Amino acid sequence: MDSLTHSLDLLNDTYNYNHWVYSLLRPKIGSAILEVGAGIGNLTQFLLHHDTVVCLEINPAYIEKLNTIRLVHQNVQVVNENLEAFCHNPEHAASFDTVICVNVLEHIDEDLTAVQGMISLLKQQGRLLLYVPACPAVYGAIDKGLGHFRRYSKRALLRCAKQSDAHVEICHYVNLPGLFGWFWEGRIKKASYINPGKARIMDAMVPYVAALERLIRPPVGQSLFASFVKEAG
Repeated sequence: MDSLTHSLDLLNDTYNYNHWVYSLLRPKIGSAILEVGAGIGNLTQFLLHHDTVVCLEINPAYIEKLNTIRLVHQNVQVVNENLEAFCHNPEHAASFDTVICVNVLEHIDEDLTAVQGMISLLKQQGRLLLYVPACPAVYGAIDKGLGHFRRYSKRALLRCAKQSDAHVEICHYVNLPGLFGWFWEGRIKKASYINPGKARIMDAMVPYVAALERLIRPPVGQSLFASFVKEAG
């Protein structure tokens, strides 16, 4: 099993973490959604009550799992296509209220092109919701194992928005405790996989960390959450 599949399977067991990510996105989600890199449906499970959910995925094994969701939810579509091809199809231009890209952008070499493409898929005033690994200084063996090209600074993410003619509605760090764990595992211990036991401990802590970070946003964190709004052309 590769590191990415291992990570997705592990996240399938960390409900609190998945729900925390969804809780950040939820206030900004519209009725017609594109989920880029839907994986095995760890986030999709929280989107099923929306009118339209299009799951974009290229891995055949993940497609099979997503299709089990599609079979029982008529509002879900599963598209086996890469982002570049999907964006270049004129039928998809300005089709979505919301594009969700969670822990995917870091896997794309030409990330600015990807952001610009996702913005093109939005209706006017639609939102691109991004959740990406933060703090380049903690990039380590786990990132390499997962196929990350980079971790993001807030400045780098804001630059993507500016070069995509998008308005930045939200951009803030998430999960301060997770940053220290990531640094220890990936930079100090040189681990190439996320440790299942430690991930489950962190998942148990999530309700408390999330509650605290709702009151006080951390100055840095394991991840960055951003909402980019498509400006009128």
